[in-house]
Amino acid sequence: MAEKYEHLEKLRKECDAKKLKFEQTKHQITRKENQIKKMKNEARTARTHLLCTKAGYLESIFPEIKDASKTDFIQFCDGLMKIPGVKEYARKFRPKPIEEVIQ
Repeated sequence: MAEKYEHLEKLRKECDAKKLKFEQTKHQITRKENQIKKMKNEARTARTHLLCTKAGYLESIFPEIKDASKTDFIQFCDGLMKIPGVKEYARKFRPKPIEEVIQ
């Protein structure tokens, strides 16, 4: 009878250890999922910042577009692209590596 009791206790301890390991694994998965969400959010924030910076620079060069609607802004850009040479310039434009710009 004592052997059965010892075997039962051993099984309970194994079960508890497996449950603990399962909970730890669930928490690890949750942490990894949170890291993925954070990285995606950071990338989206960086993209939004970049777009705002570019749009802000356009507004500083062409203050007339500051209060333009989305449709008007698109028409403005389309108009710029119709100016001789602008489309070709844009097509051939290659940004410099950031290291060259900072110097």
